[in-house]
Formats: sequence, structure tokens, C-alpha cells
Amino acid sequence: MTAKEMYLYAVDQATAVVVQVEPEQLELPTPDADWNVHDLLQHMLYELAWAADIVSGKRIAEVEDKYAGDLVREDPIESWRRYDALTQAAIEMCDEQTLAHLSYGDKPVGEYLWEAANDQLVHAWDLGQAIGVSVVFDEVVARELYTYALEGHLSTEGSDLFGPPVQVAAQANTQTKLLGMLGRSENWVEARRA
Repeated sequence: MTAKEMYLYAVDQATAVVVQVEPEQLELPTPDADWNVHDLLQHMLYELAWAADIVSGKRIAEVEDKYAGDLVREDPIESWRRYDALTQAAIEMCDEQTLAHLSYGDKPVGEYLWEAANDQLVHAWDLGQAIGVSVVFDEVVARELYTYALEGHLSTEGSDLFGPPVQVAAQANTQTKLLGMLGRSENWVEARRA
């Protein structure tokens, strides 16, 4: 699977959850301890909006505060669809070998897309947990992202996006192992009820 395919799959999965968010759910807690549904959606939208500029080769200074403010606004689904359309078009035209200019340095667009795919997919799961929607990753996708993370390509240390790793059973499926590596427990909902 190419980085483009991985990213587009992840955003499709995120879209399937985002379109189910109801206004009364925006204050619900999420597996991201410091974020409610609104905050999580804001992060996901911000990352989605930036992706089109990043894969098009723009530098941080060129974009500046273009996406400052509340992107969720009154209609998060409309905002998501608008940025998704722009990003999908940019992804289809981009070259995975060109440089992406990120806040922490330059790297090939393909590497950026792997990281961004992981971020959107895991946050789609987070959002699903918060609003009661099941998110099941494609096994091939889960395996590729898990391997990518095991090889040390994801910067999880010191990141506020990932909690400490959660222990999972050796026989757990790949999605559970990936989520555990990124500080998520498949039992989050049950643990909250306890």
C-alpha cells in the first residue's frame, strides 16, 4: 500500500465517524484525556486542512494562521467535507518523494502521509469511542501501521497525542496492539463506566 493510499483510507475511515457526530455530543469526553469531542474534531480538522498545503510543498510561513480559530464552527460535517475535498485533490496530484516542510523539519511527503494517516485513523477510533461508533481497521492497514510504528517511524515519545503504552494480550489482534502501543485501551468505554 502506498502512502497516498494509506492516507486516503485513513481519512475515509475518519469521515465515516465524523459524519455521525451530533451537536449534543461535542462536550463528551474522548480517550484523549485532555480533549472532548469538539477539541478532538478541531485537531482532526486542523490536521486535515493543513495536509493539502503540506503535500503541495508550502512552508509553514506561507500558511501561517490560515487555519487559526475554530474550524468546527457550527457545522463540523460541512467543514470536514470542504477540507477533505481540497486535501483529496492535493494528495492525488502530489509526488511522495518531494519534501514536506513540517514544523519539526523537512521529510519526504510519503513519510508525512504515513504519520498523518496514523494520526487520522487512531483519532477516528478515539472519536468513535466517544460517540459510540465502532471503528474497525482493515487488517492490512493495521498491520502496516503497526510495523511502521514498531520500526520507530512514529514519534510517540513526549507526544501529547499518545498516552503511555497499554499492555495487551500477546494473542490480541493487530488493531488492539497498535492502539495499545499508542496508549489506547479497547476497553476505554467499559473502564469509564466502572
